[in-house]
Amino acid sequence: MIRARKTILTVLGFFLAAILIIILAAKILYTRRTLGELTFEPDYYWADEKCSLDKWDFVKTYAGYDYFLYIPPEFKNDRHNESIKLPMYVLFHGSESKGISLGRYGRMFTDSKIQSLRPCAVLVILARCGYFSDCHDTSMLIQNILLQNECIDKKNIIAFGHSQGAYYAVKLAVFQPELFKAVISGSGYYQLTPWELLKVLPIQFWWGNARNDKGIYEQAWKSGRRVARYCRNSVYAEYEKRGHFWVEANDVDPESGTVFLDWLRQVLEN
Repeated sequence: MIRARKTILTVLGFFLAAILIIILAAKILYTRRTLGELTFEPDYYWADEKCSLDKWDFVKTYAGYDYFLYIPPEFKNDRHNESIKLPMYVLFHGSESKGISLGRYGRMFTDSKIQSLRPCAVLVILARCGYFSDCHDTSMLIQNILLQNECIDKKNIIAFGHSQGAYYAVKLAVFQPELFKAVISGSGYYQLTPWELLKVLPIQFWWGNARNDKGIYEQAWKSGRRVARYCRNSVYAEYEKRGHFWVEANDVDPESGTVFLDWLRQVLEN
């Protein structure tokens, strides 16, 4: 009887220890790390050319990247004020589509529908060739923009991408999970491995695909459903007949009824 009781207590102890280990591991995996000290790189920091276009600042860097940066008008004179903590959207266009990037996606994120949720900076990056490829270079560019605009909150950066840009936004999140708080992927096709999924568990996703987007949907739907299931506050919005689309402000997840703007507000607030 005594021996049986000791055996039961030993098994119970191992069981409780295993549960504790699982809880601690889950806590570690779901705890989001953020950017620490930023890396200064002169080729990404200094401008080869710079000008103002309406509400946008256009910059051509020595590293070969061109970008447009929007700072809400009420904060334009406070770029170096760290206490403001503006969130920032980083927008990635599709392959060979940088010519429409500013007008299509930049306009959407500077519109009152999104800016009324909370005033935010908007960064439109133009790929050096027709598409995005080098994650390290893009990280250096973003970090050096943050160094020049201390009003932007480096802990509150949200990526948005369409098509190849959506693929790249997820790829960049996998490469450096500390960079993005959330990723918005429209018609992207990145296929997450189990190890990569573990790396992005703390990141919040809005991942959209359409069944009639042939060649894209087949690559993406499994990863979209996995991030919705395992990543915190994440949505996989699947549509029957929407084709090769980008996520828009009025989008609603057909299955859960979650409204994109409501999801985005939650991301910004938490």
